[in-house]
Amino acid sequence: MFRSAANPIIRLVFLPIALLFYLQSSGAVLPVLSPIFIVMFMTIMPSRPPMSVILKVIAAMLFISFGIVLFGSVLVDSPTGFLLYCWLLLFWGYSRSHRDPKDIIATLTLVVVVVMVVFSKQMMLPMSGLPILLFEKLVVAMIVTYLGFWLFPGDDQDILPEQGVPQADETQYDVFSVALKATALTVVLMVLIGLGATQTMLIAITISNMIKSPTHRDHKTFSHNKLITTAVGVLFTLPAMLLVTAGAPNFVVFGISLFCGLQLASFAIRRQTSLSIYQLLFVNFTSLTYKIISHPGYDSFSAQAMRFISIAIAIMIGALILSFAQNESVVTRKG
Repeated sequence: MFRSAANPIIRLVFLPIALLFYLQSSGAVLPVLSPIFIVMFMTIMPSRPPMSVILKVIAAMLFISFGIVLFGSVLVDSPTGFLLYCWLLLFWGYSRSHRDPKDIIATLTLVVVVVMVVFSKQMMLPMSGLPILLFEKLVVAMIVTYLGFWLFPGDDQDILPEQGVPQADETQYDVFSVALKATALTVVLMVLIGLGATQTMLIAITISNMIKSPTHRDHKTFSHNKLITTAVGVLFTLPAMLLVTAGAPNFVVFGISLFCGLQLASFAIRRQTSLSIYQLLFVNFTSLTYKIISHPGYDSFSAQAMRFISIAIAIMIGALILSFAQNESVVTRKG
């Protein structure tokens, strides 16, 4: 409808943030999930998807909500069974994302596993209502995403694609790397829940997004770019935090959040970021914006400081996992 070269950036920033503010003000349950799913849909699908892709996404949503999550609700009372089930899902998700970083099933599965574990083991909420809740969030995200491509048409050609590892070229190292990532995220979730950390979901989703793409040959340069870009990207939420702390009205915070989001997208494009980093930036930006507006007043400053620390911890853990995986790859290939 509104044609502009800036449309890909506008829809990626405006739609998730606008939906986030609306859901937060209306008192929705877990209002941050649909905006996060929108970010994932829009970064994985840089242009308006054809109807065949829409049908595949709907099938994936049904499978994840009423297959994966529903079966998890059956195993939730068995600690060992539930732990093994989550590990297998993570292994499967990372394996698919290694072959194709834009795999929608892998991307959604990795997020849903984190939500499922935190929902049942830390929040201690019944799993019976989670399948329909997740499906509702996914449907809202899919509808808003499709409307976004209609309102702001145009293909996103500024983000560098990532190359996967074809199944035929998969080596023993690739299998080991996937198993290491699944184990590492499982351990992180167990430790965070055991410590009663309030930022478990934010930390786990950040780590999961950092490590889901295949390990690059030029690992040091890739990891350095990912760390620097992600760390600087977090700073773009500071203006909104200061406004909320000062008691600014919601429409002002909303406007500043949109402005900072647009600047963040421009920063990412200038840095020539890859798909995984671009997605990570906006998942973090959306999550932190939600945390800011959900803690109004002076509590926002201390709460946001904890979130910055949480993101820093997540980045360091993700970097350690990637570094360890790369070191093991060298040993495996020499052997």
